[in-house]
Amino acid sequence: MPNNPFVILGVSESASQSEILDAYKAKRSLLQEHLFDAGEAGDTAARKITELDDAYQRAMEIALERATVSGEGESTFDAVKQAIRAKNPEDAQRALDDISNRSAEWHYYQSVVFYEKNWLNDSKKQLEIALSMEPSNEKYSRALENLKKKIDGSRPYDNNGANDVYHQSTQQGGDGRTYRQRQRGDAADGCCAACQALWCADCCCECMGGDLIRCC
Repeated sequence: MPNNPFVILGVSESASQSEILDAYKAKRSLLQEHLFDAGEAGDTAARKITELDDAYQRAMEIALERATVSGEGESTFDAVKQAIRAKNPEDAQRALDDISNRSAEWHYYQSVVFYEKNWLNDSKKQLEIALSMEPSNEKYSRALENLKKKIDGSRPYDNNGANDVYHQSTQQGGDGRTYRQRQRGDAADGCCAACQALWCADCCCECMGGDLIRCC
C-alpha cells in the first residue's frame, strides 16, 4: 500500500491545491459507486475511501506549506487584505487575479471581495469551495454559517415576519382572494350589514311616530 499521498491521489508532488481537490473528488466519486456492493467489494471500497480521505488531507497540508514557503502563502494576500480594509474591492480583485495558486485561502478572500460587492450568493459559493478544500477550517465554517444567516435575513418580509410572496400564495381561499383581502372584505361586508339593520329599524320607528336616526 503506497504511503505517498500524491501517489494515492494520482497527482504529481508539485500539484496545486486545486489539482489535488479535483483528483480527490474524481477518485472518491468512483469509489462511492462500489461502496454498497456485496461482500469484499464493498469493504474494499470503504477502506480505499478512508485511505483517500487521509491522503487528501496530507497532500493539502503539504501543498499549503509549499505555497507558503514559495511566496504564495498568507503574505501573498497582504495586498488583498489592505484593499479590503480600504473598502476597495476592485483593487482587491486585481490582487487576487495576480495570484496563480487558487488555494482554499484564495477562495476565502474571493468570497470576502464578493461580499464587499454585495454579491452574497457568489460569496457563499466561494466559501463552500474553500471549505471543501479544507473541511476542518473553523474560520471558513463560521464565515459560511454567518453568511447563510445574512442571506436568509435579507429576504423581503411583511409586517407579520413572513415572506410576502409565500404568504400571499399559500393563504388564498376558494374565491381566489388572499387571507388579508378576505379579512378586509369580511370587515366591509359586516359594516354594510350593520348599516342595513339600522336603516330598517329607523323605518320601523318612523312608522310608529319615532325617529331612531335623526339625520334621515
